[in-house]
Amino acid sequence: MKSSRKEELERKRQKLAELRRSREERKNALLNAQKRESSTASLITKDRKAIDEFVASLIGDISTSSNSNNIPSRSSTPSSQIQEDVQANSTLSSPGLVSSTTNTNAELPPSAPVQEKKPLESSEIVIFDFPPTVVYNKEIQTDAYEEPTEKEEVDVFNVESEIIEPEIPVVKEVIKEEKITEFSEEEKKNIMSSDGFKDFFDNSTKIVERALDESYDIMIDYRIDNAVEDDKVNDNTLKLLSSFYSEEWTKDRTVTDMDWSPEHEELILSSYNKKKQSLITDPSGVCCIWNLHLQGRPEFVFQTQSEITSACFSKFHPKLVIGGTYSGQIVLWDMRTKSLPVQKTPLTVTGHAHPIYKMQMVGTQNSNNLISASSDGIVCSWQLDMLTQPQEIIELVSNSNDKINDIAITTFDFPDNEISSFWIGTEEGRVHQVNRYERADSKAGLNATDKYEGHGGIITGLSFHPQSSGSYNFSNLFLTSSIDWTVKLWRTKSTLKPSIKEEIIQPICSFDYANDYVLDVEWSPVHPAMFASVDGDGQLNIFNINQDQEMPIFSMTVDPNHSLNKLKWHKDGKKISVGSSDGYVYIYDIGDLSTPSLDENGAFQKTLQELQ
Repeated sequence: MKSSRKEELERKRQKLAELRRSREERKNALLNAQKRESSTASLITKDRKAIDEFVASLIGDISTSSNSNNIPSRSSTPSSQIQEDVQANSTLSSPGLVSSTTNTNAELPPSAPVQEKKPLESSEIVIFDFPPTVVYNKEIQTDAYEEPTEKEEVDVFNVESEIIEPEIPVVKEVIKEEKITEFSEEEKKNIMSSDGFKDFFDNSTKIVERALDESYDIMIDYRIDNAVEDDKVNDNTLKLLSSFYSEEWTKDRTVTDMDWSPEHEELILSSYNKKKQSLITDPSGVCCIWNLHLQGRPEFVFQTQSEITSACFSKFHPKLVIGGTYSGQIVLWDMRTKSLPVQKTPLTVTGHAHPIYKMQMVGTQNSNNLISASSDGIVCSWQLDMLTQPQEIIELVSNSNDKINDIAITTFDFPDNEISSFWIGTEEGRVHQVNRYERADSKAGLNATDKYEGHGGIITGLSFHPQSSGSYNFSNLFLTSSIDWTVKLWRTKSTLKPSIKEEIIQPICSFDYANDYVLDVEWSPVHPAMFASVDGDGQLNIFNINQDQEMPIFSMTVDPNHSLNKLKWHKDGKKISVGSSDGYVYIYDIGDLSTPSLDENGAFQKTLQELQ
């Protein structure tokens, strides 16, 4: 069986070799034929002109002689004419008759008609070479098969592999073992202390911490009921979302200001003053940007050589952070650069020379200004791309008979969609209207005729109502907080009709609830009748004037041992941030308390009418 199998394989190999050989022969024959055809065609083309001239001369001479000798008569029959044509054709095919025809042609009369020449044409012949048909015999393909034993079967496969599969040379790859160099301790310290390694390590660890802070429950089972009862609705308490504190940057510092990012909802800015016991290497002022998804440390840290008394994001350039300092300088940081300021105002006569307690961006995307106010009664307008000198300077001076003529500004705010007039709070406990530009009936500067009097101490916060569009417009309402333990609600007098004589304006409502200094107040951005305040007792209070005109609807002690200096609502109205005197920033979720009802605006309008 083994020998017959080998013979059969050998016959197949010979047959395949013969087929390859015949195919090569046919291929070579076809190439030779094509070469001959191309050479013949080139010769024909080359000599065609000469041949045509030669044949034309022959046909012309013979035709002339035949026509002159064989002019048919009128009585000649068609048969005789045909016979004459045949004789003429035979004369053309006989080269020996050329001379005789030429002689005869000389005797023909000149009036004999000349026969028209017949042009010759060449034709191409294409030769097709069909390969021979191979007929396979069934007996060659199959043969009687006997069941081989296991040993024979293995031998047959070995034979086939030896015949069919080509031998592949084995290439041995020589792998050179690279010697790993070990860094010395000094080299490791140099690498770890380099700026590039620090940036890489800082950014990488931030990404990991954000991912670990994700609140998604990976062990949730969707086959069962996972509904969890909301504790906020049951016990009517706020939910603490985050608390931010850093041993390195915020320890022994006080929160002086806060602001939410206008671009990224999870970022909040907080500024700090000088440490109580600071070293020479410690910066006097620190500004941190915290991330709700990064609990362990701040996302960005900015430094300056003076205490920061106010700070905010640029509303029209969200990557820029602005800081007002105790020395009167304005510093500008860029989130895309390092921790030091990229711009700052010079310490010159023009500008501020006292602490800047409030700054605000006003205008539009294409035309905007930074308005800053200091405790020496100076209000400046700046362009962020040129902080070398202010665009406008307004010096506020009181025209009354007081001993102190300068107005010590502690806070201010612009009504919604207003850029020319704003209201300031002072250390004397008064509120004044200030005009940036001259008008028909009023000059630029302090409006001395309208005096908002009602507080008995320093005004710490001032906030205008954010709703200025729609059927209900409350943009003429503002709140003030003071160290006299009260919060007061005011209505502005129309700026289009200034008073001719001095007029004292009283608040329309006073909230005398606190047991300590009220340090900040602000309206809710979504609820028309809601506002919040913080005080020196560490209390966060939330008011709804439609429900209660005297006491807060919710009060919570955030830190009984430290005062709460600042608060800031998130733009969605569901989160509120508070800053304490020990450097902590707390973020609370107030839930459904901030959700207004359908007729909340109408109810607030009626409440205001009742209060007046």
